[in-house]
Amino acid sequence: MSISSLSQTARHFYFNYHYPKSTSPWIHSTFLRRVQYAIQVVICFLSASFLAFETRISSHLSLEYLVPIISILCLQQTFGSTLSCCVHNTIVLTPLSVSLFVTRKFHLCYQNYVVTELLLLLTSFFITYGCTQVSTKRTVLLYNVIYFAMCFSHADMSLMFPFQLFGIHMSGMVMAVLVSLIIFPLFATFEVENRFHYSLLKLQQMHTLIIQAFLCHDKMVAQMSLIRVSIIENMVHKALIPVQTRLDEARFEPSRWLQRIFNRKHRHITDLTLQEQENFINSLMCHISSLELMIKNCSFNEYHHDFAKELESSLLDLSARQSTVITSLIAPSSISKYEFSQQISNLQQAFSKLRSAYIDVRLRRIEHVLQSAKTIQSEDSLSHAYFLFHLEVIIRILTELALNNEDKAKNIHSSGYEKKKMNFKPEWSRILSSVKCIIIIGVGSLFVLVPSLSKAFENGHLILITLCVTQGDTVGGALTTMKMRLIGTLIGAIWSYITYLLVHTRIYPTLGILSPWIFVFSYLKLLPNWGYTATVASFTPVAINLAQLSHQIPLSESNAVLLRIEESFIGITIAVVLTLLIFPIFAIDLLKDNIQRKSRFTVQLALNNLMVSPSGTLKTCEESIASMHSVYDQLFHHTESHESMVQLELEERKVESFISAQRSVFHRLISAQRTLVEHASLEPALWWMNHGFSSKYYNELVRQQVNTFNMLHNVDAALMKINEYSENIHHFQVNVAGGHFLPNLHREISGLSKQLGTCFHAWIYDFAATQTRLHRLFRQSIYSNAKLDEVHLTKDQQCLVDLYQIVHQLQDQHQERLNQLLQHYLDRLTDGETYTSIIPYATNNEADSVFIAYYALYYSTTQLAHSILKLGETIHTILELETTHVYRHF
Repeated sequence: MSISSLSQTARHFYFNYHYPKSTSPWIHSTFLRRVQYAIQVVICFLSASFLAFETRISSHLSLEYLVPIISILCLQQTFGSTLSCCVHNTIVLTPLSVSLFVTRKFHLCYQNYVVTELLLLLTSFFITYGCTQVSTKRTVLLYNVIYFAMCFSHADMSLMFPFQLFGIHMSGMVMAVLVSLIIFPLFATFEVENRFHYSLLKLQQMHTLIIQAFLCHDKMVAQMSLIRVSIIENMVHKALIPVQTRLDEARFEPSRWLQRIFNRKHRHITDLTLQEQENFINSLMCHISSLELMIKNCSFNEYHHDFAKELESSLLDLSARQSTVITSLIAPSSISKYEFSQQISNLQQAFSKLRSAYIDVRLRRIEHVLQSAKTIQSEDSLSHAYFLFHLEVIIRILTELALNNEDKAKNIHSSGYEKKKMNFKPEWSRILSSVKCIIIIGVGSLFVLVPSLSKAFENGHLILITLCVTQGDTVGGALTTMKMRLIGTLIGAIWSYITYLLVHTRIYPTLGILSPWIFVFSYLKLLPNWGYTATVASFTPVAINLAQLSHQIPLSESNAVLLRIEESFIGITIAVVLTLLIFPIFAIDLLKDNIQRKSRFTVQLALNNLMVSPSGTLKTCEESIASMHSVYDQLFHHTESHESMVQLELEERKVESFISAQRSVFHRLISAQRTLVEHASLEPALWWMNHGFSSKYYNELVRQQVNTFNMLHNVDAALMKINEYSENIHHFQVNVAGGHFLPNLHREISGLSKQLGTCFHAWIYDFAATQTRLHRLFRQSIYSNAKLDEVHLTKDQQCLVDLYQIVHQLQDQHQERLNQLLQHYLDRLTDGETYTSIIPYATNNEADSVFIAYYALYYSTTQLAHSILKLGETIHTILELETTHVYRHF
């Protein structure tokens, strides 16, 4: 290996920026990334400890052991998230420190218990109301309660103590930022690009396997390829889950500057922003999944075998050339612009050959059918046109990526985020959450303020701190945090005692014993089921042992380990009771709000300040169906129709921007929905809850909503393709092939939109009616729970029956129109005309493109109805589970 290659590998390894297949897999593995993060945390801990105990700062601060703790808490996986955490903390801590200094300067506190308690609750209320991020809220509340607890316990505390405490936090945060930037930095920008490259490679693998499955002569053999496709698809889904979070973190990084430095060899090929990369991958994955859907539903009959045999060489050539393009996009070495342009040209030529072969085999099939007096099954003709359509769309996406259309890129980028608007109106959900917070803190403060309780629990600081940091915005989220904190405290306290037994109160040996412990749990922190548990386990021995070093109190005399476990258990027990009794916000209610619509009372803190539209996932799908109807009516000049709720100007940029923004909102809602399902599964099903909660059915609901939205995306893609030939659509529809070439789908689309709109409207109402009693009482001012009676459930069943009938009606209507088209061809042949003269797409590429897009639209519409039918069945099952006794346990 050359020196330049070694240098490049080392650079990519250190900065965690790599391309698939660029180096050995062990260099760029999940294991090594976690090891790098663990090394980061250990170095951060040692640096912060040295700063706190071996510099002059220790003579100016009374709580210097907090510096390494704050640094560990603020050091996140990416530089963007670390900087984001520190920036948000600083923005809130700065005015808070000034206000606390002013309060102490004018002797407005600590004169009596009442004033002290009121000031504590007042500051806590404003912190909780103002902090929309959970991590920031916990850090600032920790600062606030430490300040009040220390000042109350030590009446002679310095006037500058607010700024001393602020300095402790700033020292820890600065150390975290420096380590995150210098030691194995993982930029959120690179993380998105790494996942982009990985997903692109895996999607090409899926594409190749799907082509192989299409060419199989036996359905069982094709299923084996589809199983591999499903495995890879799940891997891609898993890789894309953190992308939305990383995009938010990347806003705190110089993303474009980083991209231009590390992508300078590829800038002449493509120069997409991070948001554009996400949109590209989501769109590409949608169309490849559509190819997979067609293979799953394919009959593998004589019609398919003829097509597969005739198209085999063209499809394999197309797949090989597309694989070459993808390899060039993700390769670490540079290729010339001319060479890459030639690869794109070859790809387009390969598709042109495939399309010509497809036209030839269709002509021969029609000739065979007319000569043998047989017919063509509509499902076969629709599915194969649908397959070819998505192959063409994929090539177009790759071509546009290579051409790097700047206008389009800016348009997509601008739709990726919703800007926050200044809103000075009070939000009742946040007010209720803040009131709940101050009540919990007020109860915890009794263990500090009441002399008997304070004496019994060594000032009661740990109980108050535990109550602060275990608060959540939902019952499920809070219980999850409490469980993790209790387990982490038990594990960390055990190691703390072992550390004391080994090295007692010697500083350097203590740091040496704690370092491997922190390394192990920093590694475990990145595992899916550890997270906060590992965080607590890592800093608990730091808090216990370094506090003893700071105050020179022997561990055996203070029983700090047992005291910490005892007070943590008491604090968590109190927190559980208060969380369930005081304005409980159940994750199941937020989940249903997320599904149906965003209620005006819905808190967003549990969703990491997720900026979403006023619509839930079902409402977003309903709006997308309405926009589909509107675009179709405008495209086919049904201007007299006023049935659609959404009116769009049919300009390519505006429609694409609308579709992109809609897709971005939907994926953010789905991401939040997955988190809420996990939280809701931990909540108790007591008398105020529904009869039961099934995470299995709700996870299935999430998957089916994604499938439904993908089919809506396919419908939009077909409409956009048809729009390219809008000037000749009326001519094709009326004058070509006796009016049978492109039948008028206005009635079918209108009827389907109405039926689907009715179904979604009913399901939205159903989820609203099944909210918990407490949700309805405190947020809707309704005491009783509006049960879904038998009549309403019967109506839901009828909606599903109607959907089932619509699917069959669409299939029968297309079969009838296809038969009419074949009869027209037969009549023209009887009159002495030739095949090439009577079949429009035989010599007209424009007619062929419209024909394929039209058939893809029809097939997508049918599959959309299928998908929504399955979605409705799952919703109906959930409603029966939660509102009836049909599924009663033994």
